Amino acid sequence: MHTLAAAFAHTLARRGNEAAVLFEGERLTFADVDRNTRGVAATLAAAGVNPGDRVAVGLTNSPDLIAFVLGVIRAGAVLVPLNPAYSADELLYAVGDSGARMAVVEPEHAAILEGGRLPGLSVIRGGSAPPESRAPLVEAGCGAEATALIVYTSGTTGRPKGVMLSHRALLTNLTTVAQAWRWTENDRLLLSLPCFHLHGLGLGIVASFIVGSSIALRRRFVAEETLPDLERCEATMFFGVPTMYNRLVSLPEEMIAGSDLSRMRLWVSGSAPLSAATFERFRNRFGTELLERFGMTECGFALSGPYGAPRRPGVVGFPLPGVEARIVDPEAAASGRLVDVAQGTSGELILRGPNLFSGYWNRPQETARAVQDGYLLTGDLAQREADGMIRIVGRSSVDIIKTRGFKVGAVEIEDCLQRHPLVQEVAVVGVPDADQGERVVAAVTLEAGASVDPEELRIFARQHLAPHKVPTRIVLLDEIPRTGPGKFKKKELIRMLT
Repeated sequence: MHTLAAAFAHTLARRGNEAAVLFEGERLTFADVDRNTRGVAATLAAAGVNPGDRVAVGLTNSPDLIAFVLGVIRAGAVLVPLNPAYSADELLYAVGDSGARMAVVEPEHAAILEGGRLPGLSVIRGGSAPPESRAPLVEAGCGAEATALIVYTSGTTGRPKGVMLSHRALLTNLTTVAQAWRWTENDRLLLSLPCFHLHGLGLGIVASFIVGSSIALRRRFVAEETLPDLERCEATMFFGVPTMYNRLVSLPEEMIAGSDLSRMRLWVSGSAPLSAATFERFRNRFGTELLERFGMTECGFALSGPYGAPRRPGVVGFPLPGVEARIVDPEAAASGRLVDVAQGTSGELILRGPNLFSGYWNRPQETARAVQDGYLLTGDLAQREADGMIRIVGRSSVDIIKTRGFKVGAVEIEDCLQRHPLVQEVAVVGVPDADQGERVVAAVTLEAGASVDPEELRIFARQHLAPHKVPTRIVLLDEIPRTGPGKFKKKELIRMLT
C-alpha cells in the first residue's frame, strides 16, 4: 500500500463490523464509516471535484468530520483542514490561497464563504452529511508522491503557509509511529484534541484508520470529564498537549482516586514543551510516565521517547526509524553551512527523512529557505544527551510562539494590530508561562496624541484572529526597545514583560 486511500480501504474492509468511532452515545462500525466515506466521494464527484482538487474541511469534532477527512482522501482530492474558530479574514485567506474547489464548514463559516466571492467554490454546510453509499468506490489513481494534505501553519513571515504533505510522507511516518508505540487494532484512543491540525488530525484520525484501532471522539477536552470517560469507554491511549496535562494533574484527589485507569497503557504529550514539574506531578499522581515526542507540520512526528524504557522530563527521545537528526550551529546554518555542534552543546535541530513535507503551497522561495541540503531547519534549539536522546531547549526564532499546543507566528499578529488606526508600532512575543508554555503578549506604541484602552485592541484582534492568537495581554509603551533603526529587541522585551 503506497497511499492513504489504499490503507483506509484495506482497514475498512478488514475491520468490517467492529467498532470504529464512539461519539455521544453513537457507535459507528468500520463498515458504517466505509459507507459514509463513499457518500462523501459521491458528493465530491457530483460537484465536479477531481483528483488533485483542494477540498477545505472545517468542522468541529464529530463523525461527519471523520467521514469528510477520509472521504476526501479516498476520492484523491487534497484535504485542506480549517480551524472552525477561524475569523472571517483567516477563513477567506486559507480557502482562497489554497484555491479550494469545495469547502465543508460550519454554518457561520458557510455564510462568510458564500458572500466571499471566491471563484469556483462550492460550499457545504456542516450538519448536512452526505448520504451513506454502498456504491463501488473507484479509489483515486493518485500516486504515493501526490499531495494528500495542505495544512496551514504560522511562520516567521506574515500570513500562514500551506504545508504540502504527500501520501508517502504521511503513510510512512504514521506507520512508523504506530510501530514505535506498539499501537494495534486492539487499542482505543480517547480523542479530545481539536482535529484541524496534524496532532489531532494526523495522529488522532488518520493513524487510527491506518492501524484499524477505534476512536472515542469528543467535541472538546474537559479535564473533569476525562478520567471517568477513559474508564467508561475502555480507552488504552490518550494524546494531549501540556496544557491538558496541567489540568489533569490539578484535579482534586478524590476525582483521581476514584478512577480505574488500569487499561491505559500510553499517555503522549506533544506540540509544545512539557515542564519537568508537570511530568513529575503526573508520574506521582497517576503512577505512570508521560511519553514526550517532537514533531511539526513540516516533518510530521520525528522524535519519540522510548516506549519500553524509563523517560526523562524535557527529553523528546530518539529519531524514529528512517529519520536523521542533527544539531548544528544556528549561525552557520543561517549563512548556508551545516556544522554539527559538540556533544551536549545546544544548537538548531535539523531533520531529514521520508517524513518531510513536499514544500509550501505556491511558496518556492520560502520552501528553499526552510530546507538546506535536504534537511528541514526546524528553528528549535536542542541538545543531545549522553545516551543519544534529544532535549528541546528553546526556539532559535523569537517570532515563533508555542502556546497551548499551537504554533503562532508573531508577525501575523503584529500585522493585524498594526491595522488599528491608533496603533503606531507593534512587537509581539511569547512570554514563558507554566500552564500555556508561552503567552502571547503584545507591546504597542500609539500614534502621537492617541489614547486607547488595551482591551479595545484585544477586541480588535479577536475580530481578525483565531482565539489562540489573540494576545492575552497588551502593554502600551512610549517606545519599544530596538537595535538602533533596525529590528525590535525581542529578547529584551521578553525579559521586560515576564
